[in-house]
Amino acid sequence: MNENKLVKIEKLVEEKKIGEAQVELSKLGQEYNRNGNYLFLRGKVFYLNKLYYAAIDALLIALEFEQSDKTYNLISEIYGVLGNNELKEKILDSNSRLREINLLKDQLTGIYRK
Repeated sequence: MNENKLVKIEKLVEEKKIGEAQVELSKLGQEYNRNGNYLFLRGKVFYLNKLYYAAIDALLIALEFEQSDKTYNLISEIYGVLGNNELKEKILDSNSRLREINLLKDQLTGIYRK
């Protein structure tokens, strides 16, 4: 895998060039489907396009491959936008986040589990 491609996409997202980032993500092959950073970036692009449930799916799958604070924080932010502040706070809390994320994965069908 070429991490430079992901760095380039991350810069596009930071620069709010979401359309370009989306195109670059779509060019990446299936070898990235198990890459936590790739899945995080997909989730972030979905979130910025206000596709909240697609973003949550991508981010939950990302956590199957890489436990990352940035992923937990983005999931929490999305639930805040959706008005579920209780879940937002539980995911932000490092003592309860794993339990809450596992409950979410159990409740949402189609989430990939290792």
